[in-house]
Amino acid sequence: MIMTLALSASLMMTGAPAQAPAKTVSFQGFSIQVPSTWRTKAEGSGLRVITGACSKQATECKGFLLGGPDHVNYGHEGGPYQVGQPYHPSSGVMECVPDKKHTESEAKPVSSRNVSFGGKPARYNQFTVSCGTELSYTQRVWYVKSKKVIVVDHWKTPRLSSILRQAMWK
Repeated sequence: MIMTLALSASLMMTGAPAQAPAKTVSFQGFSIQVPSTWRTKAEGSGLRVITGACSKQATECKGFLLGGPDHVNYGHEGGPYQVGQPYHPSSGVMECVPDKKHTESEAKPVSSRNVSFGGKPARYNQFTVSCGTELSYTQRVWYVKSKKVIVVDHWKTPRLSSILRQAMWK
């Protein structure tokens, strides 16, 4: 009964459950806590965390990519990822993430700063990627140089910054 009252009070004050069910996702020596409704799928040597619907119109499901050394080594036009540049593993033209009938044209930097990724120093960069004149999307990249780990988000995944800040390293 006390538990029920506490939960009811929490719902009344915030309008939301006190704590949503979570699960652990582990990759390249770190673990993050994500909502239990999110799914994971191997993507080459990386791991895609799928957070929402998969549209046939988009080139990828809503979510983000956890990448390791392979993704870092080939993260910029077939060469090593370059801090301050968008994650662009292909040396050719790429389809636009939210709508594959368009292609990416240019990426403009929006912000760049040092952040914490589970207590490790990381570099965060955000870009606006245009897809012709009609469409654009936001690419967010977290890069932990000391661990050769990169996280690439094309969908402005809610709470992702906080999730990565609270990551646990082995």
